[in-house]
Amino acid sequence: MARRVLTFLIAIVLLAAPRAALAQSSRVLVMPFAVEVSPDAPGGAGTAFWLGEASALLLEEQLARRGIGTLTRDERVAGFDRLQLPMSPALTRATMIRAAELMGASHVLFGDVRLGQTLGVRARVVDLAAGQERLPASDSAPLAEIFTLFRRVADRVAETAALRPLPASPSDLSPLSLEAFENYVKGLVAATPAAQQRFLETALRLAPGDPRVLLALWNVYTVQELHEKALAVANAVPATSSFGRKARFGVALSLVALKRLDGAYQELSTLAAQRGSAAIANALGIVQLRRGAPAGSTPASAYFKRAVDQESDNTAYLFNLGYAFALAGNATEALAWLREAVRFDAADGDAHVVMSAVLAANGRQAEAQRELELARVLGATEPVAAGPPSPRIPRNLERLIDQLDVKPSRAVAAAAPAQRDQQETAAFLLARAKTLIAQKDDRRAMAELRRAIYLAPYQDEPHLLLGQLYRRAGQVSDAIDEFKVAVWARESAEAHVALGEALFDAGEKEAARKAADRALVLSPGSAAARALLERIGG
Repeated sequence: MARRVLTFLIAIVLLAAPRAALAQSSRVLVMPFAVEVSPDAPGGAGTAFWLGEASALLLEEQLARRGIGTLTRDERVAGFDRLQLPMSPALTRATMIRAAELMGASHVLFGDVRLGQTLGVRARVVDLAAGQERLPASDSAPLAEIFTLFRRVADRVAETAALRPLPASPSDLSPLSLEAFENYVKGLVAATPAAQQRFLETALRLAPGDPRVLLALWNVYTVQELHEKALAVANAVPATSSFGRKARFGVALSLVALKRLDGAYQELSTLAAQRGSAAIANALGIVQLRRGAPAGSTPASAYFKRAVDQESDNTAYLFNLGYAFALAGNATEALAWLREAVRFDAADGDAHVVMSAVLAANGRQAEAQRELELARVLGATEPVAAGPPSPRIPRNLERLIDQLDVKPSRAVAAAAPAQRDQQETAAFLLARAKTLIAQKDDRRAMAELRRAIYLAPYQDEPHLLLGQLYRRAGQVSDAIDEFKVAVWARESAEAHVALGEALFDAGEKEAARKAADRALVLSPGSAAARALLERIGG
């Protein structure tokens, strides 16, 4: 009993460790500001299109220049994308605070701007640890003095929020003209890649060689698969710039897309020698997979292992490591790392497809069939063919991360579990999550459920509960994934009804009807299934 208690306590300490580390960090999430524009304002109503994001960018830059940690725009975009939330000032304050907590921020900064004959700014800061909103910082100036205005606002924010700066590095960025800055911001927020390209190319004509504009263009060209153009703008960023490292990584990724793999390997190796990172190691592994590691060179699996060692909860790196071992015919290592990937994301269809192929190649047909059935439910990059499991490992499934210094936006806050008594720990976490749900503490309940799933990924109840919380939070796609796993783990009328309701929310009416029909087959008296059919209309 004493050994079990000790093991249990060690597991809880390990699971809590990331949260403790998170609390020690100090980073500000700066939200786009709400904008109100008077009809007689300079630039007219169209100014509202870019001024909210401009406010966030200017405050991020000014706080960073003072040595105050902020989430970069890349991190902000990735975080909101993962949370399936619009990066909008229209979000409620509670939603902003919750998103900031999930993204690892210590403070959230939001506010509003009013543009008439002058530009008025009001910035507000919430200290997440203290749960307090600091006194707002307000100021105004003509629109032409926007840069000076936001420098003053940043000073007041830093003072009122008592943000403790670190030693700041001098910036090597030249100031943009207001016209260039306006086109740059419009290029970031425009609705289509074509519109983004038009604004950013205008900004580049007005500010030739600006690394911020060049790298924004690299993103837009890459999305449109204009890889030669992307390569050219990344190459135009000077190596001595503070953006030089990011630009060289962009050069390497463009070379990968252009299948100039030897050149990509040289670029990435140079970057790794200067200062390695998980994203660089992962890209090197992908280059080795695609070109075939030359004799005597480092194999792809070794690079992927470096990436995993640095970011052990990144499912892309875990998948790539298992995938590389699968392609190399090492079934033991492939299954170990792919199972680790699905601990963090049980809805990873490709991981289940590859595991099925590895198991089939080793004569483990029953297990291979189970993984293949789950892949069919979840969906995969390639359509899962009907019939028995195939031992063929699908090609071109490796996952390339194109953000150099952005941590994964979906990182499960759990340390490696203790090897013993995992089921007991998972049961404790599940019970704790139920208590938190009863207390309407959804954020902490989600964290406990993710930890329970990490320890016991194929139990249906944690997936059902997590799916319900996702649905309540408006994250319908995530809810559907969780319900699909729950259905596969243990088919029940309850799980099918939950899946059908989420599918109906997502507008997939016929799929929702099939789920309700299946629930009635399993439980002909299910009132919930009949109610769902009435909602659907049949």
